[in-house]
Amino acid sequence: MDNIILTILVVIIIGIVGVLVWMFFQQNKLRKDLVIVRDSVERNKRDIAGLCSAAVSVDGKLSDNNEQLNDIVEKVADFEQHEQQDSQPYHSAIQRVKNGSTAAELIEQCGLSREEAMLLIRLHGNR
Repeated sequence: MDNIILTILVVIIIGIVGVLVWMFFQQNKLRKDLVIVRDSVERNKRDIAGLCSAAVSVDGKLSDNNEQLNDIVEKVADFEQHEQQDSQPYHSAIQRVKNGSTAAELIEQCGLSREEAMLLIRLHGNR
């Protein structure tokens, strides 16, 4: 009977030692995995910091491009207005005639000759 108890105790001790050895190897494996995860987290932190820095740079460039684009739109609008005025050289003079300007005013304000002023008044003046 003592042999049976002794055998059972030996089997239990061997089982406990086996479990302890298995736990030791699992702990070592978990330590290695922890080191890998920490390295990965550090790399991710650096990547995120780099992306944030790049985003700030891109935002600044977009802002600069937006200002340049607004300047270009303004210049195009000015050019179109100037081109429209050039394509209708007598436009402002005709508007003045319609508003009741005299030939003398047209000569002085628009730089027209007397004949041009008289012709515009005849064509576009109030009847």
